[in-house]
Amino acid sequence: MEPLEILISILCLLFGYFFGSINPGYFFGRLKKIDIREVGSKNAGTINTFQTLGVKYGIPTAIFDIFKGLLVILITLSLGTNIIVAHLSGLMTIVGHIFPFYLKFRGGQGVAAATGMLLCYLMNYLITNTEFIFFLFYLILLSVIFYYISRIWTLLSIVVLPLLGYSVYIYFPDCQYNIFFWIVIAHITTIAIYNILKEGKFKIEDTNFQTYRWRVAIRPFAIIFLIFYSIFTKVPSLYILGSVTLVLVAFDIFRFMHKKTNEVLKTKVKALLRKNEIKKFSSFTIFFVALFITLLVFPKEVAFIASSFLIYGDIFGKLFGLAFGRHKILNKTLEGTLAYIGSVLIMGYILYTSLNIPLIVLILGGISAPLVEMFSMNVNDNLTVPLITGSIMTVALLFGL
Repeated sequence: MEPLEILISILCLLFGYFFGSINPGYFFGRLKKIDIREVGSKNAGTINTFQTLGVKYGIPTAIFDIFKGLLVILITLSLGTNIIVAHLSGLMTIVGHIFPFYLKFRGGQGVAAATGMLLCYLMNYLITNTEFIFFLFYLILLSVIFYYISRIWTLLSIVVLPLLGYSVYIYFPDCQYNIFFWIVIAHITTIAIYNILKEGKFKIEDTNFQTYRWRVAIRPFAIIFLIFYSIFTKVPSLYILGSVTLVLVAFDIFRFMHKKTNEVLKTKVKALLRKNEIKKFSSFTIFFVALFITLLVFPKEVAFIASSFLIYGDIFGKLFGLAFGRHKILNKTLEGTLAYIGSVLIMGYILYTSLNIPLIVLILGGISAPLVEMFSMNVNDNLTVPLITGSIMTVALLFGL
């Protein structure tokens, strides 16, 4: 770049920061003799302005905060700067909103400005490929499911936006706006996670879960075995997974034979086993056994789908069921089952775009997984879900569906 271009670029970035630091919510609060950063959620942002000062001041604040990033992009482009610098300047409005220099770098969270940019990018994607709108309807379905479960708007950002970012990579892999779109999504999602944790909206009070939550926390890492399988061949993947499974099975057999060990685990190391697992194989062991059998028996694509539904369906069902379960269905909750279906929809889309498998086969697997999980009754669903789901999809493949 020429020295003049560098200077213009720096000035554009600074302009984006200073323009973004203009915070109408704060100034409206001062008119009412209120420091908006000390009341409500203590953020100098759009939502807190609505909640604290009302619609009269909330609407103009929302309009300015949402469109200031887009306005900066248009202004910097009109000055002749390149697209990258223009969109970086737009992102700088978010930085300015969060860290305004005249408020000791304590402003809002920049979600409104980020949302404005996100909507702008979405419009660009839709204009480029109108078929993208069908995926957006898919996201609306997911949003309805998870909002019904949780009644938390913020949670939708965490569930939906990462999948939206992934879909853009699938639909528009070479789009020059992607990196900025992903940065905006990352920001909104991070703020959503922070707010939910801070406000304690996603809270599980079940004492049993608090004891064994480490087992849920490490379950997603089972995807490592599938990644290893996709990179290398089936045999070494089975050797590694089989070794882990064998250790867990051997440990359970040992404690069955050595009653003193079982007693110690029951009284001293309560976090390792649930009460109903003292005299039988733990669900953790059964999970790895089922995963091993699934990868061993079924075709690669089927094994990936069945395993993914096993890993993430159970996590979503358990977490959302415990946190928001209000209606009982058999020995499950409606909310947990809906979350299981939601996870199947999420993983189903990812798997369909990454695996070579007929859509009807994937749909059959997606339908069967939550049904099997619900009606497993006294049989461990860690075993039934992947094996039955995998069998149904394999039969469908054999019949050429």
